[in-house]
Amino acid sequence: MIANSTLWFASFHPQVMRVEQLAVVPSDGGMIKKTFLVVFSSILLVVFGVGCSSENTGSKNSPKVAVEQVQGESASSAVLAHDAASNLTYGADVDSVDGMSGAALTQKGEKALSKKYDPNKEYGSLWQSDLFADDRFQMKIKLTALEKKEAKVLARSFESHMERSKMFMHYLLSELQERNMPAELAALPLVESGFNLRARSHAGAHGPWQFTRQTGKSFGLEVSANYDEFYDFVASTEASLNYLQHLKKELKSWDLAIIAYNQGEFGVKKAIRRAKLAGVKDISASTIPLTKMGRTYLKRVRAYADILHNPQKYGVEHPAIENRAAFKRVQTAGRINSMREAAKLSGADLDTLKILNAGYLSDSLKSRKERGLLVPVEYAGRLEQALGIFNPTNDKVHELSHVDLQDATKKVN
Repeated sequence: MIANSTLWFASFHPQVMRVEQLAVVPSDGGMIKKTFLVVFSSILLVVFGVGCSSENTGSKNSPKVAVEQVQGESASSAVLAHDAASNLTYGADVDSVDGMSGAALTQKGEKALSKKYDPNKEYGSLWQSDLFADDRFQMKIKLTALEKKEAKVLARSFESHMERSKMFMHYLLSELQERNMPAELAALPLVESGFNLRARSHAGAHGPWQFTRQTGKSFGLEVSANYDEFYDFVASTEASLNYLQHLKKELKSWDLAIIAYNQGEFGVKKAIRRAKLAGVKDISASTIPLTKMGRTYLKRVRAYADILHNPQKYGVEHPAIENRAAFKRVQTAGRINSMREAAKLSGADLDTLKILNAGYLSDSLKSRKERGLLVPVEYAGRLEQALGIFNPTNDKVHELSHVDLQDATKKVN
């Protein structure tokens, strides 16, 4: 029976056939030797079988991307959204960062969060840097009379909204430049949430970019018991820019992509089809039938973009922002579990840490996946020293004296 079983197994696994044949061929050594070979062959088959089984079932653990229907769109649009998430997500071909998945960070994006900081260096103003140069404003917006009127109204809230953007504007403009996307798109979170990371709308949209749950999940944003990536500025920015790139590719126009970001890709494509059937040759935001909501949204984005680009025209000012990264990711896994504790060790303001890390839903830094902690660059080195993270690339200006490190530890204890 053993011999028959081994021969049957060999028909599916030819790599062990030779061993099985040796096991069932009688030899001059008698029945004892034959029995020994049969038993030995069976043991080998079990070992080979386990190995083959492990290889075959390994694929069951491979990541699967769930395709979810985007709110207000057809199933085919959801598939397009899924395809865009798969093709455009910058982290798809690189190792995940600190266990992150979903809206994965780019390698360059993560490096930007790890750049050295020198308090003795003059970084200059963000608004005078190449990130904000005129050639970065690719949409070349010229406001209509209605848009100018809207801009005058929106200018009243510009400075308060921009004050909330101070920690994030350099990162956002850097990402837009990296992807060669228009700097005007930095106006989107101004319109959507005024850079309020915990913003929630009556329509069920969340975070600074106001993603609905369905659309956000289609572009990789995840929610767990203690972490919500919709409120995480870095993760939600990655997802939003991926979505906008997809919309631009599909609709061939940034104006149409902006409208679709607000009211859905399917609705804009339907309007384009109707315009073409009516004989419209030049497809644009001004020549296709759009909803009042879509037109109002585009008007506000264009108006805010013009204020952002030319604040002096409206009697407002940009906040003072240096041309450098404002925060750095500190790997906290296995070292610290409390944001309050991190504030004490680093010297950073707790409220600032809460803003930078709005994805955490409590003081606890535990989540289904370890994400680390975003810390103002002025304090990141101090926290790394306190946690025993010795990075040879850190500037010496980050190093603490033995006395300073003792003092920081005492504050926690």
